[in-house]
Amino acid sequence: MFNWLNVSMTRKISSLSFILLSFLFIVIFYSAYQSQRIYKEMQEVAEIDVPLSEVMADIEMLQLKQHLLMESIRQQGDVFFSDKSMQEKSVEGFDSFSAQLATQLNKSTEILRTGLGFGSVRIKLLDHQSLLQQINLLHQHRIKFDHLIDDFFEQGKQGFSTSWQMLEQQDKELDTQTDALLRKINQLTISVSATVESQERHFVVMNAVLGISAFGIGTYLTLYIIITFRKRIWSLRGQIESLHRSIVIEHDKTSAQHKDLDELDELETDLKALVRQFSKEMSNRHKVEAQLIELATRDKLTGAFNRHKWDELIKDELALANRGHHFSLILLDVDHFKKINDTYGHDVGDNVLKLLANTLRNCLREIDVLFRVGGEEFAVLVKDTSLQDASMLAEQLRKKVEALNKSGMPPFTISLGVTDYQDFDDQSRIVKRADVLLYEAKGAGRNRVMVG
Repeated sequence: MFNWLNVSMTRKISSLSFILLSFLFIVIFYSAYQSQRIYKEMQEVAEIDVPLSEVMADIEMLQLKQHLLMESIRQQGDVFFSDKSMQEKSVEGFDSFSAQLATQLNKSTEILRTGLGFGSVRIKLLDHQSLLQQINLLHQHRIKFDHLIDDFFEQGKQGFSTSWQMLEQQDKELDTQTDALLRKINQLTISVSATVESQERHFVVMNAVLGISAFGIGTYLTLYIIITFRKRIWSLRGQIESLHRSIVIEHDKTSAQHKDLDELDELETDLKALVRQFSKEMSNRHKVEAQLIELATRDKLTGAFNRHKWDELIKDELALANRGHHFSLILLDVDHFKKINDTYGHDVGDNVLKLLANTLRNCLREIDVLFRVGGEEFAVLVKDTSLQDASMLAEQLRKKVEALNKSGMPPFTISLGVTDYQDFDDQSRIVKRADVLLYEAKGAGRNRVMVG
């Protein structure tokens, strides 16, 4: 140590320069490595995860269209097979759905295989590989759904009940598999975003060390570091800008934030904006999912819940009833509804159904649930209510409808069947019991309530 202090200035400078240059070389090497790593991770997001998210958004929209098509056939029932035009449109709709779904799944498979084949996937490699298996499984369910559609139209009205039940079951399975795939992609996108954000923090720390080191070794090395550093920064910013364009960030706002900022601050600002945009995209997706669920569970004409929601809630209520809760069920429909349609037209018939639904809702409690289960047939799930109270409610509903007097609307009445949960009831038994009572009310002259 003391001998080194006594050596010539040239040797001291040489020794210090060697140490500092060695340190600088290590830092620059690390910087290049980290820059390349972040570059590849961002390239992965831009080329794989973002396109996958866009494809799955398209699949969500296809799901909604297919739900609406299934709901249209369900509401028509046996009448569907007497309308050739409606059958042709339905066949075209199912064919279009299958073709577009196959296209989107093939597109997802191609994105993943390309990324995995060229080594673009660096984050969550096993999760990306498992997505391929799940997409193939969804393909199989789509093909099975296609076969059941063909069987449904081949059997026609004679095999409607059997083939339709199988078709609905496969439709639910297709929805389940699609939802599982969407959730997995959402989770994977969030995880990748978190990894990139972590790398961004490490990268900022590394660049701070690089700046301090460059200041210590002098002007001539500082110039070299600045040039190298700026090249890396602009390379990263170019990738960020490309990713910004792919997720539609407003560039004017981003540019305004760069005023009076150096390159590191610009990079940090861009990366933070990117992370915020990813969070916003995830929030928007949740909103779209909520809207799709609302569309898929509500009857478009009356605003009442549809058969999908009915099947879900009646099962939940039966499960509660088996644990000691109690509920009642009211089935009702419009008397002589076909005559109203034939006399006044279908537009008036639709208005009658909307008026009926609004009237029923105004008379029900918040915990009671109204469903449209058929053309002019409705169901009311009356929670925590005895049979006697439910029959009184049904009579109130009948009188309220009978007393309606709205300008431009024909008078109409309803018939109602009322029952409550009994031991060992399942969905088919309690619905069948209420349905029998409804037909007894019609047989007894209509515009009345039958309780049992």
